[in-house]
Amino acid sequence: MGKYGIIMAYMRTTIELPDELLTQAKSRAALGGISLRQFFVEAVRQRLEPEKRKLRKAPPMIGDAHAVPMTAVTREQIDEAMFG
Repeated sequence: MGKYGIIMAYMRTTIELPDELLTQAKSRAALGGISLRQFFVEAVRQRLEPEKRKLRKAPPMIGDAHAVPMTAVTREQIDEAMFG
């Protein structure tokens, strides 16, 4: 780290984009109040981040919310609960 903070080095490159995509990128950057260069830096960084895995939620409880959840129910247990 230098006397004035972190020094970022940038490499200049050329890419070819469809006209419509470039127009959308310019518009989105302007709406966000950032330069087109900054827009592309952020877009590439976001794309390079590792994917966040979504946590799976437990299925909703059926019946009494205070009942002890059952993991496996046999046919006999179902018949007993339904018909006594």
